[in-house]
Amino acid sequence: MSITMYAALGVLMMLALMIAMMVGKTSPLVPMLAVPLIGCLIMRANPSEIAEWAMSGMKDQLSTITMFTFAIIFFNIMMDAGVFDTMVSKMTRKATGVLPLCLLTVVATIIGHADGSGATTFLIVIPPFILLYKKMNMRPVVLMGLVALTAGVMNSVPWGGPSGRLAGAFGIDSFAIFQTMLPAFVTGLICCFALAFVFAKLEIRRGAGNTGALESHEELQKTEEEKALLRPQYFWFNVILIFATIAAIFISDLPIYVCFMIACCLALCVNYRGAKLQGERLNAYAPACMSMVSLLLACGVFVGVIGYSPIQPSMLEVIETIIGGASTRHLSGILAYLWPILDALGLDHYACCYSIVPMVQKICSQYLTPLQAAVSYLVPWVSLVFIHPTTPAMYIGLGLTGVSFREHWKFAWKWGLLISWISVTVCILLNIIPI
Repeated sequence: MSITMYAALGVLMMLALMIAMMVGKTSPLVPMLAVPLIGCLIMRANPSEIAEWAMSGMKDQLSTITMFTFAIIFFNIMMDAGVFDTMVSKMTRKATGVLPLCLLTVVATIIGHADGSGATTFLIVIPPFILLYKKMNMRPVVLMGLVALTAGVMNSVPWGGPSGRLAGAFGIDSFAIFQTMLPAFVTGLICCFALAFVFAKLEIRRGAGNTGALESHEELQKTEEEKALLRPQYFWFNVILIFATIAAIFISDLPIYVCFMIACCLALCVNYRGAKLQGERLNAYAPACMSMVSLLLACGVFVGVIGYSPIQPSMLEVIETIIGGASTRHLSGILAYLWPILDALGLDHYACCYSIVPMVQKICSQYLTPLQAAVSYLVPWVSLVFIHPTTPAMYIGLGLTGVSFREHWKFAWKWGLLISWISVTVCILLNIIPI
């Protein structure tokens, strides 16, 4: 196959995945495994090559999978023990309406994303808030959308992954990138608060806020078995354990999955003593864990086939050829508006940071500094990062809220694109991004 054919195959694979997940006729697991397999057959790859690409992609997901497995067990123990029920009832008295709850969601996400990790944000924010949203008769997709959009904007913090990768690629300071794009960062957060207001109004029109009607709903009614699992006597121990775990994630050098392993062990031993009862609880949590683990592994296979096969280098070479012949003066400004769309078509973030964006800067070096090049990519890209089918952390949020990718994409992508373009426009008006 030629380089152009490999590149075209990569775009078609990404489009096929997006279409299959948007149609929603099967589990996301099916297209994530079927599409790369078909791609491998078209490339005439031998079994050893397919195994190598798939294994490389799955290895990249192992820390995320481990973290999610123990985090979901930990938070389910907290839910069964009744910790979040008590916290939610107290928070409901303070968040007295739909609008305060939406605004509180944005604030909690900003705080939760202080360590720059999307996975941590979803794990910290969603478990207590999903109960609040149900109590307020609000759709989980609104919670997922607000958290994803706000976490996306927050992902541009200098200690986050994207800033670090761009700083490394250009040999500049990540804090310099953040300082330069600060107006766009503030604009993005203002947009998130504005969207909280818009979403609240939309939910109120749908009848949200009528908590009285929901109190008797079967989802909020405790069965005798569920009541037997409540541990009110350990409420303060569990609260301290939750905050200690979050603190350890932020301030210790331990990997996040190790923090959740330790927390899970302590929570299980204190709340549910005895091998039989602990085994029953683990069996109860297994379906949620296994469905998400299998999905993340499938995501790893898809990303592995795209990233470790000749597809990604071919896509980069084709893009190099196209960009190399483009008019350089306005290229960075035009690309700033196009990055979110190119990302949706399968343009790899790592390839952009380490290859495409530096290449654009070299082509436009007369008009574009390395700092401006980094900002012109980071500003439009971040707001949509958690609405992309190959972002593993997003599936943690989807699993915790019970929202499908199709629902999430249809609800949030247009708003993410709006934040992206507004932020880019602000940067152009302030001459942060030249055009």
